[in-house]
Amino acid sequence: MIAYLKWKIVDLDFNKAVLLTESGVGYEVGISDITYANISLHSEVELFIYHHRTENSEALFGFFDKIDKKVFEELLKISWVGGKVALQVLSLWVARLATAVRDEDKKTIEQVKWVGKKMAEKILLELKDKDFIDLWLSIKSNNIKSEIKLERSIGEKVKSTLSAMWYNPRDIDRVLEWLPEGLDDLAEIIPFMIKEL
Repeated sequence: MIAYLKWKIVDLDFNKAVLLTESGVGYEVGISDITYANISLHSEVELFIYHHRTENSEALFGFFDKIDKKVFEELLKISWVGGKVALQVLSLWVARLATAVRDEDKKTIEQVKWVGKKMAEKILLELKDKDFIDLWLSIKSNNIKSEIKLERSIGEKVKSTLSAMWYNPRDIDRVLEWLPEGLDDLAEIIPFMIKEL
């Protein structure tokens, strides 16, 4: 079973990446918007892989970090939630998902493509006692906004990446003015920006 590989990106889309191994074999890997934002800046990528097998098919799903993979696995345990829906839920960003679960915020979950009212309720119910929620909220989620000055080069990279994804430059500048305290790494800024835009 494939769990982790370092690959060269051959083709990249918002929901999938085609990755070429050193042996010359290419794999299509399903990815979330957050993973896309993290890997779009690189020609080579290291992803944690979830190899999903059913009676009728096999699929690979790639994640930029272990916690995203863990959340994905927990989502797959929920009835009615398949791989594509789980990726859509992950596109909320784990911190926002964790906050929604903690606050029993059904409306945030309902915003996800292919998730209706009943599925949102089920997701909140199934995830509320999971360890990753408390872990993520204690380590990563900081809702206090403070103005920070980004290095010019990082700010420019953020703007060019998001502009290439067709986000409005004025909206990008507006969100860039206010970021959570301590958010100064490009790999974290872009996923945050996507969720706020």
